[in-house]
Amino acid sequence: MKNSGNSGLNGIFTEAPEKEHIKKYSYEYRKKLGQFFTPMFVADLMSEWVINNESGLTILDPALGLGIFFRSIAKNHFEAINNFKFIGYEIDSNMANTAKDLLLKIPNINLQIFNEDYLTEDWEVRYDGIICNPPYLKFHDYEPKDIFLNMFQAKIGIELSGFTNIYTLFILKSLWQLRDNGRMAYIVPSEFLNANYGKNIKKYIKESASLRFVIVIDFNLGVFEDATTTSCILLLAKDRNDEKVEFININSVRELELLKNYILSYPLTRKKGKVIKINELDEAQKWRIYYQELNGNKFKHLVPLRKYAKVMRGIATGANDFFMFSESKRQKYGIKTEFLLPCLSKASYATKHFFTNEDFERLKQADKPVYLLNATDLSDEDLRKYIELGERQGINKRYLTSKKTPWYALENRPPASILVTVFNRTGLRFILNEAGVYNLTAFHCVYPKPDIIPKLNLLMAYLVTDVAQEIFEDNRREYGKGLKKFEPNDLNDALIVDLEKINKDEEEHIIYLFTEFRRSIIENKDSTKWKNALNELFLNLFKR
Repeated sequence: MKNSGNSGLNGIFTEAPEKEHIKKYSYEYRKKLGQFFTPMFVADLMSEWVINNESGLTILDPALGLGIFFRSIAKNHFEAINNFKFIGYEIDSNMANTAKDLLLKIPNINLQIFNEDYLTEDWEVRYDGIICNPPYLKFHDYEPKDIFLNMFQAKIGIELSGFTNIYTLFILKSLWQLRDNGRMAYIVPSEFLNANYGKNIKKYIKESASLRFVIVIDFNLGVFEDATTTSCILLLAKDRNDEKVEFININSVRELELLKNYILSYPLTRKKGKVIKINELDEAQKWRIYYQELNGNKFKHLVPLRKYAKVMRGIATGANDFFMFSESKRQKYGIKTEFLLPCLSKASYATKHFFTNEDFERLKQADKPVYLLNATDLSDEDLRKYIELGERQGINKRYLTSKKTPWYALENRPPASILVTVFNRTGLRFILNEAGVYNLTAFHCVYPKPDIIPKLNLLMAYLVTDVAQEIFEDNRREYGKGLKKFEPNDLNDALIVDLEKINKDEEEHIIYLFTEFRRSIIENKDSTKWKNALNELFLNLFKR
């Protein structure tokens, strides 16, 4: 219960400390440490879940930040604050000191703060409650990654991918440290629910039989106002009610606030969202199937895209500004065209479904960076000098370049027949690469299998339709604020219509429509008529 005795502490019972920190430290500094702050209305729901356990009141926050979860508990349970023992880990010394100053203003608080890395410390201690908003960092921002991978395999017997995000390690370690009858709450990006690297993580969580609620926050809600990331709240309990997990979609702040009473009625009611038996969870699937309807279910005769093509990411240079050349830059450094490859480096350079030689020439004439350095013969004096310039600038010591021999070597990615955008807000854009250019990682490469090359236009005719867009949506990753992403295997595994179900007459009609669609686009005319006709045809053929 709240008490008037805390009235002088109102400032720390709001988000004011976090807002002050944001003003004081740059976005770059906070992003480097993966610092994105939890709103108080989210902290209130999570903290109430954690302290309503049967095992005790020792509460851990593995990524303390400014202690908003502890402040939430103090705000809502001021008179009982001395019943809790709070332990926090915070790797950022500036933040740890500020959090300590804030929290010690609360009378009778029992507090320990460690300015240490939670992932390497404290493995043998167990806790009654664990609550956390962990840092959002890729492994390459958190070296040396091999040490962490080996440590987690040795400690808890789980093999992790190098693509794993650090926040999932926090989840795993906390689950390892949760006492019987204890509770745990995490707010994290929902990416791992639908990412390939999340398979073993989901398997570990499933086998723990502790997952009770997965609250998926609408991707346009933007819980973290300075981060482009999706959000989900995981509520776990090591209790006897280990048969079911409930997936709940939340579309507004008000809905989340109203959800608190429902959550606190656990385990009496389990029907607001979609309830799944824990032993029926499939870690190999994207868990989107448990909280969203799949568009692919509306269609028949679907097969994985990998049946007809292989999708790979574009060329990663590790230093695009160094490796990419405009015509003026080429002349400035005297680099011969024989050492340059035509290349698309930005999604904005190919905005239509066809990229032609004329499109490339327009970019070149506009002095855009359209050439990729291919340093194959350092006996050329100008080329050698440019490579030496890169070494003086430390380009050879960057993360990706340092992994290659020689450091300026290109990855083996020949020009792909079809390109596809990686990020989008309005839908995937497939591009027929008529100019035969190379591409960087703004696009994925789509390499049709040899037997489908004669039917390339048929495949492309399908890929430009709304039917294709709708079905591909089932495999998307969402990064918040409407931003969507597809990794290569998201597309390889994605379903498309089975082209073998199209007879010869239907194929001829599709090719005619596609030819007219292409002509309209190339001539800058309205192509809506032809695209609608293609879409209608595929709907008639494959709609259930």
